Amino acid sequence: MIATVLWERELHQRGRHSAFVVGPDCVVLHERHTRLVCLERADGAVRWDVPLGTWPRGIVLAGDRVLVLPQTPNNLLSCIDLRTGASLWSASTPRWTGNLTVHSDTVVTGGWRGYTPMSGLDLADGGVRWTTPSPVTSVRTLAWAGGVLTGSGYEAVLLDPADGSHLARWRLPDPLAGPDATAFVPVDAERVVAACETSSLVTFGTGTDKPTRLGSYDPFWAVGSIHGSVWMLRSGRGFLAVDPTSGTPMWSVEADRRMVVDPLPYADGLLVGDANGGIRRLGPDGRIVEGCSLPGRRLDALAAADDGGLFFAAKGTFGSFAFSPKARRPTTPAASTGALSVRDSTRQDPEETTQIPFSAATASRS
Repeated sequence: MIATVLWERELHQRGRHSAFVVGPDCVVLHERHTRLVCLERADGAVRWDVPLGTWPRGIVLAGDRVLVLPQTPNNLLSCIDLRTGASLWSASTPRWTGNLTVHSDTVVTGGWRGYTPMSGLDLADGGVRWTTPSPVTSVRTLAWAGGVLTGSGYEAVLLDPADGSHLARWRLPDPLAGPDATAFVPVDAERVVAACETSSLVTFGTGTDKPTRLGSYDPFWAVGSIHGSVWMLRSGRGFLAVDPTSGTPMWSVEADRRMVVDPLPYADGLLVGDANGGIRRLGPDGRIVEGCSLPGRRLDALAAADDGGLFFAAKGTFGSFAFSPKARRPTTPAASTGALSVRDSTRQDPEETTQIPFSAATASRS
């Protein structure tokens, strides 16, 4: 297969610092350190371009709105019209507010590193619906099972977004991962897998069963779900995917270079990328089917839309790409007799990059 860049845009900053979110027909992207832009997915044309601030802790799409929580100014949550870029409302927040989740018509913020209370705001106008009486500590929140999942240490809590009350609580066998790491991976509408500080995975759900440890694994610094499995990025050098009900391995990918976080669903398999621009297509069993590269690009992130659109963030650029079959050289019967089958190599020199294990990692994006 051949990877073809459909369109590309300069960021004027590293791709890993450019928080972005992909919508049905657009991409909302932070660039130039202080701007938020909306690009048409079809051709990368600018729909709107507005001032924002630095290093967003969260960008969330909610219907025809986008919610943004920048680090600086660090006391303002903005709600922007996705169609026009017009400001619909802004709400003052306590200094060092982090975490941003939208559930139905409520925006839930706060709890990052225990600096601030948690609050629920009305999506329509930013009005405050509820606030905890004092600062709380929360891992990255998740809209799930009719509420907002939060927690810290050995406890996970499902909040009612309408008033902040507790819908459910779970006592976990291991402490949750730190406040800057992804802690909760939804498996379905009733079950979630939690990543813990001890490089273990714990599963729990809305039923009466107690949380169960799926297993302990080699140190990992990122976690997610794809095609019914839960994957772990092991210190940036390869993936391991396990069954979310039993913890048994389903597939793995070894690598001699730094891998890009988030494997992508593609056809009946998946795509994995590395920082040197290499992309490998894997089958459902994790075996490599074919590979290619985005030449000259230092990849920081890959993303896929629900309809199959593919995107990349690289050193200094962001763009959209697609695959096409690799043209085969015509052969004659005489030339092909006894010939060896040769696959073009996609190997490149490994990048000299040191990754931090999951238990000690801090994310540059929220």
